[in-house]
Amino acid sequence: MCIKDIKKTECIKNPENIDWINLWQKKVSKKRKKPKNWDKEASKFSKRSKQDEYQENLLSKMRISKEDSVLDLGCGEGSITIPLANVVKKVTAVDSSEKMLEILESKCEKEKITNIEIIKENLEDITLDHIGKHDIVLLSRSINGIYKIKETLTNINNIANKYVYITLFGPSSWKFEKGFYESIHKKLDEPRLDFAPYSYLFNILVNMQICPNVENIEIKTSRSYDSIEDAMNNGRLDLDSFTKQEKDKLHDYLKKNLIKNKKGKLEHSDDKSDWILIWWKK
Repeated sequence: MCIKDIKKTECIKNPENIDWINLWQKKVSKKRKKPKNWDKEASKFSKRSKQDEYQENLLSKMRISKEDSVLDLGCGEGSITIPLANVVKKVTAVDSSEKMLEILESKCEKEKITNIEIIKENLEDITLDHIGKHDIVLLSRSINGIYKIKETLTNINNIANKYVYITLFGPSSWKFEKGFYESIHKKLDEPRLDFAPYSYLFNILVNMQICPNVENIEIKTSRSYDSIEDAMNNGRLDLDSFTKQEKDKLHDYLKKNLIKNKKGKLEHSDDKSDWILIWWKK
């Protein structure tokens, strides 16, 4: 078999020689040059996380019981942490964003939830010695930016007693946004759109002698917005990197393509999440 890298025009005669870790890190390194300010995005993310059936569909695929302890890495503001806490014994919630954790803490107080332990830490620094054993380890929408991928996967595999669950972007995640980028002739490898595909992660795990399962978390609900301005400022596009002309074109693109639904909100059928679930049993 001969696999060609278009950019390097090289021929790999043996697919087993493909360095999947290096391919993953090349993708991630582009994004790390301009990391997302999650403290700034916390309130917007909290609002966006309620718009579709992601939480419900993810939880329905997880093998969990009332006696389980769960390590939720990259917990954010608790969109998965809170529902998990209602069905398991304990959740240890870890995130590097202080603002995200403040929102989670506020939710716990409001809902009188006492079985969540909150830890502020970088996901790449979590080890078995640091955090201890947990029945289940979950990385929900939080692995795409991890550079030390093999070390992180080794750590979470060591921590888990029963299962590991990871979700990351599927191939159709940015379908609506890509239409806009193409309309302004902006490169599709612009950092906001440039994530390592889930196939890289699958192959890294296989090379680590881990046998992963792959499923799609089907999302049927499109995102909806109160106005064109709301759609522009929803946090998915890095407006600070746009020129005034590009912002004007984005406004026109959204105005042309977003349609008012029965509830009076603006939406587009292509503007929805696409998530891949990769999981394995210990």
